[in-house]
Amino acid sequence: MKNCIMLCPFCFALIQDKNASICYECGKVIDSHQLDWKKIPWAKVYTTNTLLDAEMFKQNLESAGIPTHILSQVDSTRNFTLGDLAIVKIFVKEPYYKHALEIIKEIEKSNDD
Repeated sequence: MKNCIMLCPFCFALIQDKNASICYECGKVIDSHQLDWKKIPWAKVYTTNTLLDAEMFKQNLESAGIPTHILSQVDSTRNFTLGDLAIVKIFVKEPYYKHALEIIKEIEKSNDD
């Protein structure tokens, strides 16, 4: 994974160096196996009305090492979307929220060019 980042299991600080053994924020020794992902909440980072867009963003986020989940409320039995009623939400683990937003903004900016 390029741009791989990890979380400190104690303070949940983002650590850019995947080989780091000490957290630069809290100073504790890092053991990534201590991190209980079930306790870290999900945060909505993006909303779209197509599943294809959501999958594209998910792939970009996961390639940066960001755990990502898609919640689709699109009715897959129909071949059309219903505006705001057909919503696909992208969630990331809360400590990755800011980094995920930066990646999404960068993708949107490159799509506008």
